[in-house]
Amino acid sequence: MSYTTEEYAAAAARATAEQKELLIVGGKLVLQEPAPRPLAELRQEAAATLWANYKRHQQQYVDAEDLTLATVCAANGSAKGAAVQAWVMNLWANYYQVKDAIEAAADAETLAAIDLAPDPQDVPPYTIRELNEEARQGAAAE
Repeated sequence: MSYTTEEYAAAAARATAEQKELLIVGGKLVLQEPAPRPLAELRQEAAATLWANYKRHQQQYVDAEDLTLATVCAANGSAKGAAVQAWVMNLWANYYQVKDAIEAAADAETLAAIDLAPDPQDVPPYTIRELNEEARQGAAAE
């Protein structure tokens, strides 16, 4: 049996909406559940999403240059610089805990239950602007 472009398009739209695969079996259009994806593939996808989420969260507040500023400030005795540096280190410590949970997940259901996003309420204790002002004041005092 052959199908018109419109019939096939309608069946394909339904398959997409229902997240099913569209097959032609014995000349008929059939929707079926997709084959389960391998756990290794799901873990790899989760790890990539986790990395992107944590990197985006850090860079929203502290990019590489800002971290350098925080490190220099901390090395010069700045409590604010040390606090921002500690915030970044803690963020990535949390990342590795979640990454370990991804690797330890025994099945797709366990993996899907893992929260891949950092806590949106977790923000640095000081802004980069505050660090810049402190660095400027320290330089002016020398």
